[in-house]
Amino acid sequence: MYFDKPLHKTSEENIFHLAPIPVYCKQFEDDDFQDAVFRLGLKHLSPEQKQMGQELPNQYDENRQKWYELPSDFKETWVEEDEDIPIGSRFYTPPNDFLEIDNPLVTNINNRITEGFSILAESINKPIYESKITESWLQYYEPYSGRGHNAHNHCRWQRGEEKPLMFSGGYYLADGEPIKDHPYSGAFAFHIRGQLHFIRPKKGMLILWPYDIVHSVKPFYGKTQRAVINFNIQSVG
Repeated sequence: MYFDKPLHKTSEENIFHLAPIPVYCKQFEDDDFQDAVFRLGLKHLSPEQKQMGQELPNQYDENRQKWYELPSDFKETWVEEDEDIPIGSRFYTPPNDFLEIDNPLVTNINNRITEGFSILAESINKPIYESKITESWLQYYEPYSGRGHNAHNHCRWQRGEEKPLMFSGGYYLADGEPIKDHPYSGAFAFHIRGQLHFIRPKKGMLILWPYDIVHSVKPFYGKTQRAVINFNIQSVG
């Protein structure tokens, strides 16, 4: 048996991990910076933009549901072809493009995201020379709202279409102080082979993952507002 790359071995003999999923996670401790970006978003976004895409469990955002009235050739760009009934947040959410604001604080956020993307690309032997954040959504979750995000991914292409190197991600400006009565309050989950892999969001946490990985957010119950910038970033050229 021949492999051109080292195997990812486990502690068990004769077992190895094939094609592990690369995920970048870094914690930034400069809370004053996170607070400043949090306040900038409050001033910049409308009430509708701040909560676009949030959902109650098993209920779908009406603004996205209307996308299913569009012609099927457009829908296939956003929905897996073998789905007869699209699932929750796979509805396309129009971005509020917060990361396009001309502001030094936003530039700093973009630099942190770009650095993480470059590190991820290097880790899978696909170095990049130029990248672009193509979409971004800054969302504010109200205290005790019970809102989250149903299972979805960020796939943007039809089968057979050439795909760029792209990752999706989230940058947490505030975790909202989840209450202990709801142990999974606002927890971020990757859905992989029928199992959930949870991450507990923290203020200043940056996460990036492959765009086609299905993920969700558990209903949020917290003492204060939670704020997260979600985004897609891809290689250019």
